[in-house]
Amino acid sequence: MNLFKWIIHHRIVFGIAILGTALSLLAFDTLRTQLDHHSRLEFQWLSHDRVQAVQRGLEEAIQSVELLGKLMNVHEHAPTDFPELVKPFSEQQRALHDLVWILPQSHQIPMPRDHRSTSPFPAGHDFRADERIHSLMVSAVERRRTVATTIDHAFPDHDNELGGALLVLMPIAGDDPSASNQPIENHHFLLGVFDLEFIVQHAIRLLEPRGVQILILETDDQGRKRFIESYFSRLDTRPHDPVGDYNWRAWLTRQPHLVKQEIVVADRRWTIITTPASRLLSGEEFPRTPWLMLAVGLIITTILVVFLIHVESNLEEKNRLNLELRQSIQKLKILFNQSPDTIMSVDRNGTVLLSNHPDLHHMKELFSPEQTELRDWHAQALRKVHATGEMDHFQYPCSDTQWREVRFVPIRVDGGIAEVMILSSDITEKHAQEEQALRHARLASLGILAAGMAHEINNPNNTIQFNIATLIRAWPDLAAVLRQYRLEHGDFAVGGVPVDQANEMLPRLMESILGNAKRITGIVQNLKHMAKPIPDGRLFKVELHKVIRNVLSIMQHPIRKHTDHFIVELPDDLPDLQGNPLKLEQVFINLVLNALESLPNRSARVTLDGQVSEDRQWITIRVTDEGSGMTDETLANMFTPFFTTKGEQGGLGMGLAIVWEIVQRHKGTIETTSRPGQGTTIQVTLPVNHTRLE
Repeated sequence: MNLFKWIIHHRIVFGIAILGTALSLLAFDTLRTQLDHHSRLEFQWLSHDRVQAVQRGLEEAIQSVELLGKLMNVHEHAPTDFPELVKPFSEQQRALHDLVWILPQSHQIPMPRDHRSTSPFPAGHDFRADERIHSLMVSAVERRRTVATTIDHAFPDHDNELGGALLVLMPIAGDDPSASNQPIENHHFLLGVFDLEFIVQHAIRLLEPRGVQILILETDDQGRKRFIESYFSRLDTRPHDPVGDYNWRAWLTRQPHLVKQEIVVADRRWTIITTPASRLLSGEEFPRTPWLMLAVGLIITTILVVFLIHVESNLEEKNRLNLELRQSIQKLKILFNQSPDTIMSVDRNGTVLLSNHPDLHHMKELFSPEQTELRDWHAQALRKVHATGEMDHFQYPCSDTQWREVRFVPIRVDGGIAEVMILSSDITEKHAQEEQALRHARLASLGILAAGMAHEINNPNNTIQFNIATLIRAWPDLAAVLRQYRLEHGDFAVGGVPVDQANEMLPRLMESILGNAKRITGIVQNLKHMAKPIPDGRLFKVELHKVIRNVLSIMQHPIRKHTDHFIVELPDDLPDLQGNPLKLEQVFINLVLNALESLPNRSARVTLDGQVSEDRQWITIRVTDEGSGMTDETLANMFTPFFTTKGEQGGLGMGLAIVWEIVQRHKGTIETTSRPGQGTTIQVTLPVNHTRLE
């Protein structure tokens, strides 16, 4: 009862454990089935290789006899030259133990026997009287072809048992077409005796030992099978008795797997049966994978049931690897072909081998006959990369506003530079950013210099203001003294000026000095204000009237330079808003400066006005000019970074882009109305309250 409650309580874990065990067993069975199938296929391939090797060895033995027979058939002095003719064949065929030319009337010429230690036939053996040989002769004459048979217990094998011999008999008909109708006693024959076990062993040992055992059977004309030869792999560790004609059937019944294949040996049909040894060297790297999978599955299921789910998800992920790989290759191909950069590879001569843009429209300047300097740069960089093996690059302008960079990267193959990869990139934006960064650095330096100058100017200017104020306060007393002195002594000159004129002029001079000193103070304050760093991301209380006053104070000189009619019409009740005052000053400085620079003459007007929405939640500031206006193309790209119509005057195209960014970060909007020749109106609308800068 307690066990049942435990199972119910842990039913999910128990169910996963059962499922994991079942899956482990299923995986074990599937993998084992697949491995068994692969092993069977592999063993069939191994068997086929060894059968082919044995067949080639047998065919070489038969072909050597036939070749010698054909040579003897045309040789005039064959009987006397037979030993010399036989010698190269006997040296080439190590399995050849006897070679006899059987002449009519029981005459025969054997090959020399001093090079072989054994032979199944004694010296002087009468082959025509031998029933086995005589039946071969009859069969050879009737079939008019080479015939073969085997005899048992002919040569000692590696177990000191007598192995079989292969007898190959070829009829030699000569030039007489009626020779086949003559009696057997009048025919010439060439008989070759080969060590069958040597042929089999030698053929198989040429292959890598893999644990394949061979049984060779011969099928007679009645379809009966007779044992001929066997081969046991040295990788077989099982004890076994010699296999012969008496027990080969019983031996086959004990083998787990058999592969049969028939071959033709002369006029005979042989069956070669292969079976795996106890140790079969398989190409499979992990033959015990099913057992390992079962053990790992059971351990993981028992110890970490949750981890089994994770492993299952990983397996599912692996099953998608091939699909993802193909998709990645396809994506890489798409990226390569659709890359805005030109990517190509060239050889040492500069010939283009591969390119993602076959028309090379991004690099037409490098291949243009007119651009000799660029072509020289290209050739020089290519030679340098091949010579040093290091990357190289150069930049060049495609037009007044566009820049490109060309990089040369060596592609190494087998330690040498086979090709060079060339990448051509549009660096117009990067080039503009570098110029902007340089300009910002210069402006920062100017800001530091201005702050220092302001400090240095402030000290003497403060002294001037203090002293001139003292003189102004003291002048009434001095003027009274001068008037009294004139009454007592008459007219006199002060600084070369009559005293009456001096009394009128000197106060104006001192007021002028004080006014200009205060003007210097204002200029210094503007310099210090412009050099002040702009905090980013923080909200401050912003008084738009004060922001506009600062803008007008900073822009006094450009305003006086460009127009006689600069009108400011702002409501007195503009509410304060939340934002960054210095950034908003930058917005209106850029808008006013652009409006001033668009004016055709000093009589043209610029108006800066504003209004507040009815719910007092939005403030709108407009800058209107009577300038040249903008075309539709310029109007569509005016806020695009690095777009400028003042490239010749050094414009970078970042002023209005910065304006748009600042307004967006203040959660405001900006609208533009313009027509060529009719001026432009830019309207900035800002919220009064918002939580933070974007």
